[in-house]
Amino acid sequence: MDGEETLTDPLEVLTSEIRVRILRELAEADRPLPFTELRERVGVRDSGKFNYHLDRLCSYFVRRDQAGYELHHAGSRIVAAADGEFDADAAADAATADGCPVCGDEDCEKLYHVHLDGRLG
Repeated sequence: MDGEETLTDPLEVLTSEIRVRILRELAEADRPLPFTELRERVGVRDSGKFNYHLDRLCSYFVRRDQAGYELHHAGSRIVAAADGEFDADAAADAATADGCPVCGDEDCEKLYHVHLDGRLG
């Protein structure tokens, strides 16, 4: 399986304390955070090291736009689950008429979606 993603890759991304701190800071933010501000909030001085960890999260849980970085839907659900706040019934109620924001399935109750090519749907 050289070069192919395994199903455990997204979970491996969560094994770093720095990455978990990044997710928590983004969860607490009320807006997208620019790179430098996010790095300062997390407390990592080395911008190269921080960039490496942030890039790993962007493969599954974080998205970047012109305003900065913010949690993707999967990232929000991971933080909520880690905090013991995930409620499958509430998540199902929050789904739009179009269904799950990741897969589009109206009856989706998955906590976590990762497509095999590493991109979120």
